[in-house]
Amino acid sequence: LKEKRQAVISHAVTKGLNPDAPMKDSGVEWLGEVPEHWKVAKLKFYTNQIVDGAHFTPTYTDKGIPFLRVTDIHNDSIDMNSIKYIPRHEHEALIKRCNPQKGDLLLSKNGTIGIPKVIDWEWEFSIFVSLCLIKFKETLTSHYAEYFFKSHEIKEQISGLVKQSTVINLHLDKIQNFWFAIPPVSEQHETVNVLNTKIEKFDGLIGKAEKAIQLMQERRTALISAAVTGK
Repeated sequence: LKEKRQAVISHAVTKGLNPDAPMKDSGVEWLGEVPEHWKVAKLKFYTNQIVDGAHFTPTYTDKGIPFLRVTDIHNDSIDMNSIKYIPRHEHEALIKRCNPQKGDLLLSKNGTIGIPKVIDWEWEFSIFVSLCLIKFKETLTSHYAEYFFKSHEIKEQISGLVKQSTVINLHLDKIQNFWFAIPPVSEQHETVNVLNTKIEKFDGLIGKAEKAIQLMQERRTALISAAVTGK
């Protein structure tokens, strides 16, 4: 199911929703053909800013401004009970260079790399160096970019970089030079809406499958226990 979900995302963001659309060679080997009216370009030409977070460990406090790290964006929602907080004066200094706002995209660049998350909340926060902040031009929507970052094609680009390096770290210049297949904005919105519906169904099926696996593993353990204790 997870492989199928991945394939659905990858197909939508590289081949489009219309199976009859005329195609052209993208000029990028691993991307192959894309719809004729799409643009193929490096990410930096569709962004206003690509910057990482604080390059030092700030002062953690019990209260203050939320400070997000890679582990905080792994799930669908931010767990406010597990995040760190920093003093306002340190936050004010950090946002002069890196100011995350609603509608921007966060991308993990250290540790578990390549995880994207659109900022869909209003509250203020700062980020650690392990996260990258991307601000887009009007020609590329953050939600479409989020799906492209979840595609097999981006994973191919990342795995190629990781093989060349012993340190698992995505440098900003590498992120800027990722190749993107970019449809017109109206088509980006349509693709996101279609994928949201499909992915929601897949996530529901995956949840049921995982629950079934857990129950079967408990059942197997109980059967073994019963057998070896003579019950």
